[in-house]
Amino acid sequence: MRRLTVAAVSLAFLSVVVGGAARGQAASAIDSWVGKVTLGGPGEITLTLSGNRVLVALGVGHADIQAIPLSRTGGHVRFLLPGRPAPVAFDGTIAGNRLSGTVRQGSVHGTFSARPGTGAGLTARGFYRVGTGISAVVADPYGPARLVDLDSGRVRAIYSAGAGFSIGSGFATLSPATGTARFGPGAATIDGKRAARVQLRQLEVRFRSGATILSGTLTLPPGGGKHPAAVFVAGSGPTQRAYLPELQAHLVRHGIAVLVYDKRGIGQSGGSYTGESPTASSIDTLARDAEAATRFLAAQPEVDRSRVGLEGHSQAGWIAPLAAAREPAIRFMLLYSGPAVTADENDTYQSLAGRGEKPSPRLPTAEIETRVAARGPGGVDPIPSIRKLKIPALWVYGGLDTFVPPGLSARRLAPLAKEPGRDFTVVEFPNANHAMVETTTGLTSEMLRSDTYAPGMFARVAEWLREHGLR
Repeated sequence: MRRLTVAAVSLAFLSVVVGGAARGQAASAIDSWVGKVTLGGPGEITLTLSGNRVLVALGVGHADIQAIPLSRTGGHVRFLLPGRPAPVAFDGTIAGNRLSGTVRQGSVHGTFSARPGTGAGLTARGFYRVGTGISAVVADPYGPARLVDLDSGRVRAIYSAGAGFSIGSGFATLSPATGTARFGPGAATIDGKRAARVQLRQLEVRFRSGATILSGTLTLPPGGGKHPAAVFVAGSGPTQRAYLPELQAHLVRHGIAVLVYDKRGIGQSGGSYTGESPTASSIDTLARDAEAATRFLAAQPEVDRSRVGLEGHSQAGWIAPLAAAREPAIRFMLLYSGPAVTADENDTYQSLAGRGEKPSPRLPTAEIETRVAARGPGGVDPIPSIRKLKIPALWVYGGLDTFVPPGLSARRLAPLAKEPGRDFTVVEFPNANHAMVETTTGLTSEMLRSDTYAPGMFARVAEWLREHGLR
């Protein structure tokens, strides 16, 4: 089974609802609502109406809380959420305990409906300045929202607790609690310390890849001028834009704009899902989507088109090099756990290594690699595309990865990195798993208790970005 999705090493089996909303409350004088949006696909929304302004936050992976102008006449409300190539226009009516209406973005039309309540989990998401550092509240579909230190890589889950949140001790571990937090539109209190919210610009975007319209979110760092920028390429599986959000947030923390998008046929993107297996056809289609995303990103007025690249994880190791070899707008590449072996070799490796489900390795690493070599190459091969690259590229691996062979991949890249004109860097963190989370076994179950990405990884990636003029 060629499954490299982070969902396989994430929190998919937990029954935790991210940021559960307090529903059924009576509408207050400031009119707080929480509900659903359908615009090319399902989504969430929470909004607070106050005078001529509305605070709006969308679902996981979409735009965080924003204050935007509100037009309100009696029970009729209208507002425009920033987006490209057109804003997302909401037009609704309040009737009793229901706010409902239409929503559209360009040629895509849908509906929304909300009831009185608060979406605390949605409004908590964002960046916060804590002392001299930056932390972020991020969320994905696989478990609780998380508080991450974007300098050290420390991660702690957060759980609703009354009017605030209880901070756990790992990626998905509530007990023992390590602190409390409350989040507001402009500030937060985290572990008893006041934290100012960092104001980011976020745009809901739609762009074409061939005949297909893909939907995503563009996050712009603070400050004016033109920013370096990256398209995030997800791993395998039916992934939406909220995929390893800490890795995306880390780039934003260092001044890099990030575009993430739902895979074709998933979330709010059109088209047909290509499936999980890395066939030549599926990888080609996904690479063309990444190329289209890069061209869209490079054309944005806030972006420095000479510093646009790709960031990705897992299956992106096959997708991103193909895209970069074909699309001249791609000027750098940053891959986490990206295979530099063929699809058949990778299949053999993960079958023998246990896919994070059984004690790893079931066989000594050397024996696993010997068996992979005996199986031989086959299927999609990233090396021909990598050979064509003249751009800076960084591969980051975890030594306890049971989905992608870090040692074999590094050895495939080593001779290429030594060739004249190359700017390739390969870094391995010995105790990190496939998601680059620090563990002692590489097992998914241990990841849920871990409270950090590989120590030093965020700093090493930040250093590489600085060395290449991308910060």
